[in-house]
Amino acid sequence: MLPSALNVPQSNPSQTLEFAPVPAEDDQPPPPAGNTASLGLGSSSNAPGDALGTDGGPPPPLPPPPLPDGEGATPVTKRCVGNPPRQSEDPMAPPCVAHFEGDNFGATYRGVTGEEIRVLFYLHGDRCEGATARGFECPVKGVVHDLDAPPQNDDHSSIRFLRAYLNYFNARYQLYDRRAHGFVYYDTGSTEAPATAESRRADAAELSNTVQPFAVLPYAITFNVEFLEAMAARDHLVFGTFGARPADFYRTFPGRVWGNQGTIERQASLFSSYVCTKVVPHPASFSGNAGENGQPRKLGLLKTTDASKASFLYFAQVAQPQIEDCGGDLSIQGTYPQASNTFDAANREPATRNIANFAAQGVTTIVRMQGLETAHSNAAGVIGYEPEWVLAGDRQTEGWNPMQFQDRDVWSRHAWVVSDVPLTGPSDEAMCYRSLEESEPGMPDQDKSWVCSSRTYYQDLQLLFTAIQTAGPRLTPDTIDRGLHAIPPVRSTDPAVPACFYDPGDYTCIKDAAVSWWDFEAQRGSAAQSDGGRGCWRMGEGGQRYLPGGWPEGDVLTMQSETDPCNLFFGSASGGS
Repeated sequence: MLPSALNVPQSNPSQTLEFAPVPAEDDQPPPPAGNTASLGLGSSSNAPGDALGTDGGPPPPLPPPPLPDGEGATPVTKRCVGNPPRQSEDPMAPPCVAHFEGDNFGATYRGVTGEEIRVLFYLHGDRCEGATARGFECPVKGVVHDLDAPPQNDDHSSIRFLRAYLNYFNARYQLYDRRAHGFVYYDTGSTEAPATAESRRADAAELSNTVQPFAVLPYAITFNVEFLEAMAARDHLVFGTFGARPADFYRTFPGRVWGNQGTIERQASLFSSYVCTKVVPHPASFSGNAGENGQPRKLGLLKTTDASKASFLYFAQVAQPQIEDCGGDLSIQGTYPQASNTFDAANREPATRNIANFAAQGVTTIVRMQGLETAHSNAAGVIGYEPEWVLAGDRQTEGWNPMQFQDRDVWSRHAWVVSDVPLTGPSDEAMCYRSLEESEPGMPDQDKSWVCSSRTYYQDLQLLFTAIQTAGPRLTPDTIDRGLHAIPPVRSTDPAVPACFYDPGDYTCIKDAAVSWWDFEAQRGSAAQSDGGRGCWRMGEGGQRYLPGGWPEGDVLTMQSETDPCNLFFGSASGGS
């Protein structure tokens, strides 16, 4: 796609249109970077053209700061990079708007003035940290922390991280003469007395009136969504990584809740279309059981009954009939009571029973729905049963760390996972890490690595700031809706960059997935790297990503190569809700 095809002419090229362009058609070739790179946010001849390498090598050095406003032929206030220029080195960043001058329309919405955009971060109050360079620290709960206030030596780690991230995005993204002003609030819950639905609704009412944020990024909804719903009902905009949620979760408050991760329905479609294309029509090919490869596949279905993981239950409810509709016989089934746990003692007895039944009935291929567990591979190892495993990713299963607890012989080269997680490299090459390095050069490497592996602060702020920039100077929920829905719906060609666009009536970013196979012998990194060690998910076809129904024809192994790259995604500590 030629980026100029979406650039709308302007009378003043130093200003940016306050509306977004019409998206491209599905059959257009993909953009050179993320989908947002093809948005026509306005032409600008004053953006630096520092092209990013595309050969898979290390990222280029950060660009120099721009010249002071007014120096040179035209003013440049943002240090854009790439060819075509983007707002930052992140391939998902929007196209460059290097300078803005003109009317930003002042107070366009609650929490917005001509000078600032108020952003509230809502965090767990019972979360004490001990993994940063400062050692064990607990937050000050029940008060609003202003991130514009001077840094204090006793600031909690999350306050330090969020202040640094806001400094980065304020400096790099185009906010049309405004800056994002951040506030942090830790709920008053504790390990002994956790926050309740009622306390979170009360927090929402209080913070809506006192902070009056334009945007809210809540980090407590895995256990309780009442705060999010209460803020959205008050017409605040909510952004974040909320785990897999049904489409109705977003449509309840259309245009008010925007998520990074795709809906459960989308994830189920990606998984079922893979199984229907690559597994069901073909004979067994990667079983470790003697004599099975080349014989017709016999499927066994494995799913959790864990009532605390509603998203996993709904995923199976959606995906199972889709696989059955394409001819997949899932009549042989097993269930387990506990998901999202590598030390799953409650699963050991049912796993022993399920595996014995699968083996007795000649199951060649176990199709497991979402829900991390390790008991079944270990039960299979006890009896020397090595079937094929086809797994649905859930942001845990596709992490290398939880897989260390699977049975080595049963799992290695016999397990494949379908996941929306992109190719992840060493932590110090990630934009999450590099943005902190730029905004706070003295931050310890330990802290940068920890927050990038355990929090989604960078990803969520990247979504928020992309939304603000694509909305244009007249910032309202309607212009954000228009801007994000103008992102072209095209396939990604970069393993590290998911296809991110918004279908009509849809409010989530990621739309595609890749497939990976487990290799216990693979070296994750050098001994000097924190992510060194053995065992990783190797991404099939080098990490090629596919939209639902777009998987290539042929058996599973047509996507496997010994040169497939290791994905260094660690795996989250908690799963669906």
